[in-house]
Amino acid sequence: MAFLTCDFFSDSLEVGTSISVVLPQSTEAQIGVPGGAHGGAAPPPVLYLLHGLSDDHTAWPRYTSIGRYAETAGLAVVMPAAGRSFYADEAQGHRS
Repeated sequence: MAFLTCDFFSDSLEVGTSISVVLPQSTEAQIGVPGGAHGGAAPPPVLYLLHGLSDDHTAWPRYTSIGRYAETAGLAVVMPAAGRSFYADEAQGHRS
């Protein structure tokens, strides 16, 4: 399993933000499994986990076993930081 955290500027949101990602990695047990790293180039399925109002993108890895679950399932997990935006697609937050 690979755990990545990336800080970047979002052109769409016009603000700096962060994202955490869990990526599965091939193991000896996956050799010969169709769709695995050695059997094809198909990307893993992706799960997007959103944090609650009082947390951030690091809450899932800190408070749960998401890394272990994702590794077992061969699942990529994307956890974006959204602050207190309520996941509205607006540059710079809510507008009146």
